[in-house]
Amino acid sequence: MTDSGAQGTPAARTVGGFDHDGRLWVLTLCAIVGTAIGALLPPVARWAAELPWAPFQGPLRLLGSFDDPWLGWGRPGLGLVAGLTFGAWLIVDSAVLEIGPERINVRRRGQVERVIERDVVASVRPRGSTIIIETDRGRTLFARDVEGDKAVVRSAFVDQGYPWEGPRE
Repeated sequence: MTDSGAQGTPAARTVGGFDHDGRLWVLTLCAIVGTAIGALLPPVARWAAELPWAPFQGPLRLLGSFDDPWLGWGRPGLGLVAGLTFGAWLIVDSAVLEIGPERINVRRRGQVERVIERDVVASVRPRGSTIIIETDRGRTLFARDVEGDKAVVRSAFVDQGYPWEGPRE
């Protein structure tokens, strides 16, 4: 879905970041894992502290000693808060690329973190979910995970005339 600018050049495209369903999935998963860790950490730590070969016996005994009655619900609650905080950090820290015909703006945390001018880009290639942008001398200008459909990410670069070196999915 490329819009055309006033002179017939394609308008900038935005790729990356999490959509609504992706944000919900990340927050839910992190909340479940955080709650489970908060609930299960002391019993597992007590068990591991009894193993003679387990390292860090002192810290394991300390973690296993958190057994006050209020911690029965407090640990899972703290784990939930920690999980949601970690999930929010993952969402906010994900890279969003604004790909235009003259430059690529890399946004993180809502602000432009880096501007990559078109004339220095020699190749754009995927490696899994990571997008790698390099100069003609092999200097890496960008190498981070970009969330989203691989075909949409590829299309955004190709439509703007960037040299894509990867599958045509």
